Amino acid sequence: VKQSRLTAATLALVASTTFALAAEPTLKVGDPAPKLRAGKWVQGEPVKEFEKGKAYLVEFWATWCPPCRASIPHLNEIHKQFKDKGLVVIGQNCWERDETLVAPFIKKMGDKMTYRVALDDKTINKKGKMAETWMEAAGLDGIPSAFLVDAKGKIAWIGHPMELKEKTIEEALAVK
Repeated sequence: VKQSRLTAATLALVASTTFALAAEPTLKVGDPAPKLRAGKWVQGEPVKEFEKGKAYLVEFWATWCPPCRASIPHLNEIHKQFKDKGLVVIGQNCWERDETLVAPFIKKMGDKMTYRVALDDKTINKKGKMAETWMEAAGLDGIPSAFLVDAKGKIAWIGHPMELKEKTIEEALAVK
C-alpha cells in the first residue's frame, strides 16, 4: 500500500510539473515580435511587416468586449500623440463572434478610433492566427491586451493598454 501511494504521489507531481511547463508563455518581453498575420484590414494602410525604426502598438480587442471599448479612446490618444514620431497603432480584432460588426463599429466610433484596424486571419483555424501566435504564445486569455514592439522589432512591453506609459513608448521608439 505504501508503494502505491508513493507511486501515485510521484505521478501526480510529475503530471503537475509537466502541465505547469506546458502553460509557460513562449512569447515574452525581449523576444522578436511574431509576424503580422492579419486577415483583412478594415481601416488604414495595411502593415505587412515591421519596419526598422518604427515602433508598433498591437492591441487585441473585440466589439463585444466592454473593457476593449473603454480603452479605444485612450489608444486613439496614443495614436495621435505618437504617430508623427514613428509609432504605428494597430487595433487587432480577435475572437470576434461576428466579423461583419467590426466595420460598422469603427464607423460609429468615428474620430475616437482613427488608427489602423485589422481582422484576424481565420483561414487556417477559426480562433485566428494572430490570436494564436501572439495572445496564446504570451499566455494571455483576456482582452484588451497590447504588445509594444520597439524600433528593432522586439517585444518591449505586454499588458493592458490602459497601463501603457508614455515613457515606455518613448523608450521603444528610441531603440537604435
